[in-house]
Parts: sequence; C-alpha cells; structure tokens
Amino acid sequence: MLPALCTVGDMFFNTSAAAGANLYACIASNTWAVETGGGSLTVDVDGTTVGVRPILNFVAGPGILNTLLDTGSQINVQHTADTAVMLSKAAAQSGSITRCASASGSSTAYTCSMSPTLSSYMVGMKLTWQADVNGAGGPTTLNIDTLGAKSLKLADGVTDPTAIDVIAGRMNSIWYDGSVFRLVVPPLMAAVAGIVQPACSPATRGRLWFIVSASGVKDGLSVCAKDAADAYAWRVLY
Repeated sequence: MLPALCTVGDMFFNTSAAAGANLYACIASNTWAVETGGGSLTVDVDGTTVGVRPILNFVAGPGILNTLLDTGSQINVQHTADTAVMLSKAAAQSGSITRCASASGSSTAYTCSMSPTLSSYMVGMKLTWQADVNGAGGPTTLNIDTLGAKSLKLADGVTDPTAIDVIAGRMNSIWYDGSVFRLVVPPLMAAVAGIVQPACSPATRGRLWFIVSASGVKDGLSVCAKDAADAYAWRVLY
C-alpha cells in the first residue's frame, strides 16, 4: 500500500506492485505516480517509425476486435475478425447472409427475415428469396424485416409476376432498384403440380413452358408468342 501522505520528491518502493512498476515518486502533495524510468516505446509500421511514446494504445477498427492479456511476464495481443461486420468464408458458403425465406402464408403479400437483420433497403442489393406458398399472380409485395412492403416485379421492373413466377420453395434471385424488387431473370416455366398453365398474354410473352412427362411419353416445350395478327398463343416447339 502507498502511504497516504507524501511530500514532493519523496520516493517509495511498493513491493506489492507488478515487477517493473514498483517505484513511486511523490509528484505533488500526497500524490504518488509510478516511475517507469522514463523509457519510451518506438513504434514502427513496416520498418517506418510512427512515433516514440511511453504509451501504446490499441484501438479496434471496423471489423477488427482486439484482445489483450497480461500474463504477468508479457502482454499478448490477439486480433480477430468481427463476423458481425466482416464476411467470413463459412457465412459465404452457407448462403445465409443473402437468403430470405418467407413464412407469411400469403400469396400476394410476402414477408421474410434475414440474419443478420437487414437495416435498410439499398439500391442494387441482391438477395435470394424463397417463397413459402405459390404466388397468386398480379400485384405482389415483399416486406423484409418490417422495413416496408415493396412491389415485386418481373425483370422489367413494371410487369407483375404471374402465378407461375412465384413457386413455393423455389429460390429466386431478386434485386432492389430503389423502388421495387425485381426478379433477375424470368424462371423457366415448368409444369408444377397444382399449377395450371397460364394464358399466353403480353405478361407471359416470350416465356417457355416445359412439361416433364412420364416414362414412354414425350416431353413438351412451347413458347408464348404472338402472330402477325397480334394474337397471343402457346406455340409448340417440341
């Protein structure tokens, strides 16, 4: 224990202090300060001196965590990545950071949550969205992490999806254009149990409809296109 009273210039050797920090000097009336011998630490970065100071302070930066431990004989410094900020290889491989799976039970107003929670919609952001139920077709919205419902459109950013564009369990690549979510590319229209082939119209123009047939039966492939009379119909390709 340091004496409660001292006069400027008094010295005291504290046997209970850590080695190298035992010697104290009275720098003001009744005020002790540990004396380190006036030594300073030269700090270099890649061989270039940054400065010479008695104190070296480690400050964590974005995505970096510092852990310092005094072992009694040395101080260990360990730097680790903050995976809440930095993308790790494991997170990238899992696909969890961009996956948004709906569980709303609605075929027109979808909601989903992300991990970590999405803080805001940003222009150009790409997500992998998985619907929980088949879409009804027509005006459709998606609300991520309660940030607000935004319209879901086809790749042109204007056309509403048809009933065949949103299928339960299918992974869809979407992006936000600042106003609406767009399906990156129209998926191949394939016959799905419970889904009726939609009418060929301007909304489905250029889309393919593929039918996987049973053994011994030819598969089918057709395209939605209009003729010279502007009549829309599914044209058989195979």
